[in-house]
Amino acid sequence: MTHAQACAQPAPRSPFGFVGRAGRAARALTTAASALALAAGALTLAPAPARAADPITTQEYFSYYHLDSARAKGYTGKGVTIALIGSPVDTSNAALQGAKVTDKSRCTVEASPEGIRHGTDMAIILVSSKNGVAPDATLNTYQTETASATSNGTCDSGERRLNSFGNLINQAVEDGAQIISVSQSVSEDNPELKWAIANAISKGVIIVASAGNGASDDNVTQLGRFSGVVGVSAINSDGTFASYSSWGDGVVTTAFGGPYTTYDLSTGEPTTVNGTSVSAALVAGMMALARQKWPDATANQILQVLVNTGLNPNHTWDQYTGYGSASLADLVNTDPSQYPDENPIIQKHGGSEPTVQEIQDYTDGIVFNSLATFPSSYVYRGADEVAAMFDDLELTVHLGTSPRYHRK
Repeated sequence: MTHAQACAQPAPRSPFGFVGRAGRAARALTTAASALALAAGALTLAPAPARAADPITTQEYFSYYHLDSARAKGYTGKGVTIALIGSPVDTSNAALQGAKVTDKSRCTVEASPEGIRHGTDMAIILVSSKNGVAPDATLNTYQTETASATSNGTCDSGERRLNSFGNLINQAVEDGAQIISVSQSVSEDNPELKWAIANAISKGVIIVASAGNGASDDNVTQLGRFSGVVGVSAINSDGTFASYSSWGDGVVTTAFGGPYTTYDLSTGEPTTVNGTSVSAALVAGMMALARQKWPDATANQILQVLVNTGLNPNHTWDQYTGYGSASLADLVNTDPSQYPDENPIIQKHGGSEPTVQEIQDYTDGIVFNSLATFPSSYVYRGADEVAAMFDDLELTVHLGTSPRYHRK
């Protein structure tokens, strides 16, 4: 048995055509074969000439996850705010017309056409009215530097970088994001990033991040290495683990990674790509639908549903698919109130930061680090008088007021 076969995931079921877990497994091969047959049939057709200005109206993931059924039932992400951190997004793209997309970047980066295409594709997957997972969600975008997008000089502010992942995660949380989607590697490792993750967790914001496309254990270069972050690997349409997908201790779930249809930048013609970027955006969109369906559930309980309904046998964890393929059906049909209000992915396999104690310290306002920039909402309430001396950090200090000091 090959590794891909061992990691094969059951095909997803329609959120509204109920199939039991045993039936789901029994029908997986039939469903996957049908999907492949349709894809093969589509390839035999001679497509009409298309211009890059025209929206691509058909994506395999849309039928794979039965998103037409979800829309018919009103599951569109309405009322949910998603943040997308990555390359710039071309909001004039035809596929994004009518979508609620706002660039809230703190500075400007100059991206290559490939970088803009990637950022725009992620936004399309999330909120396009044509084939987005959560077309009625509000999407805030934040530009950061990547291999194909560099700062034009406006992103440096003294010793601080305005578009660092730590700063952008904090801003996204401050701007009201409930889901943060990241589809690129994050190799930076500093106190600011760790405490930004702690801030998101303490505010009930779910971060979803791609696992990478290195076909190796790339945990150290991906955001999924941090506690509480939903690392996402990729599977093929037949449920097998994608050969290009990276893996590691940070992986929590897996999802369809392609083929995704976009435009070839050199010819303007449709072309297909694959990647965990697609997988992460799809999972972020699914989480938005779950938050819409269950507005009274905590982020911890939504994550409990994700973990406890993963399609691995008995929802067991492995470094390739996490707890198994994300099931949109279960995310919108499983009442989160049956689960405890406890984050099930705080500590990743092999250990991760921030720790449970560090997150509690942040929540109690007793974290101070002169090397980190904290969001404006953070108030230092500890007893270290040195904190009051760092005026350049713009840190609000109320010494000795932490609720920890008053707990019995």
